Amino acid sequence: MAVSLCGDAETVCKAMRCSDGDFMEYAQGKKELPWPELDRLISLIIHEQGIIIAKNRDMLAELRAKKRR
Repeated sequence: MAVSLCGDAETVCKAMRCSDGDFMEYAQGKKELPWPELDRLISLIIHEQGIIIAKNRDMLAELRAKKRR
């Protein structure tokens, strides 16, 4: 989910502060995420979803403004 929100695995790895190898093991379910990395991953997902929500709100506001004209 984080990769689809961010666009690439490298961004997610940097945000989680983990190695590429660890990231691949997490993604494949071979290794469990330690709490600090899980916390950073969840924070990243929440942040990226917030950006999408803000963009959608702006788009809806523009559409509503056009309808009122």
